[in-house]
Amino acid sequence: MDVNLICSMFEGLPRQGPGMDEATAFAFSFLPSDAKRGKILDIGCGSGMQDLALARICPDCEITASDIHQPFLDDLCDRAKKAGLDGRITTRQASMDNLPFDDESFDIIWAEGSSFIIGILPALQTWKKFLKPDGYMMISDLTWFTDSPSEECKKFFNEISPDMFSISQIEEMIQKEGYSLIGSFRLPDTGWWNNFYTPLESKIEMLKNKFADNQDAQFLIGGFEKQLEIFQKYSKEYGYTYFIMKKTNPDIGK
Repeated sequence: MDVNLICSMFEGLPRQGPGMDEATAFAFSFLPSDAKRGKILDIGCGSGMQDLALARICPDCEITASDIHQPFLDDLCDRAKKAGLDGRITTRQASMDNLPFDDESFDIIWAEGSSFIIGILPALQTWKKFLKPDGYMMISDLTWFTDSPSEECKKFFNEISPDMFSISQIEEMIQKEGYSLIGSFRLPDTGWWNNFYTPLESKIEMLKNKFADNQDAQFLIGGFEKQLEIFQKYSKEYGYTYFIMKKTNPDIGK
């Protein structure tokens, strides 16, 4: 599937995935006071609502926001300028599995809802090298909230996210990959609806008309509609979990 096509369908949305400013701020609050400065790398930033939130709550931080889709970065630059935060946020077009940064060059890595693109385990393994010793990482990813999901829900995610883990499985993974877990919490349903699903739902008919002759696009749109249906039915069984961690062993995963 064409990555540019997928990304273009999310242009203009407040967020390109589940999240909310309150969750960003709460996740950041887990970090000790001496860590709330320095350089932050946001990987897979989309249009960067979380970067604006971080810039507001962390006036001593320098934020580098990276994404593969330049229109998202352009949108972020416009938003940051309007908010008077453009001097605090730098954008960089880059793929999350081929990041052009020096080793140990960031104090904090931030990734809200983006690690699913390459998988939570590869994200933990490959992004660690960009953290300074004793640096911090925050990843939010899709997790099961139950060991016995409904059959329809399980079937849906077996098709789109077969490697979906439970919270405890990811917490164990974090420890094994050389991090210490500081904390974790679930994103409430409002973090799915307010800035992602509701704006996306209002855009679906426009997308159907715009891409009427594009079979790949119509397939994606059908997938969006199914996602909405599944979440309405089964949001108690799965969702996004925020994991906040500290790099403790740089040699694990090499």
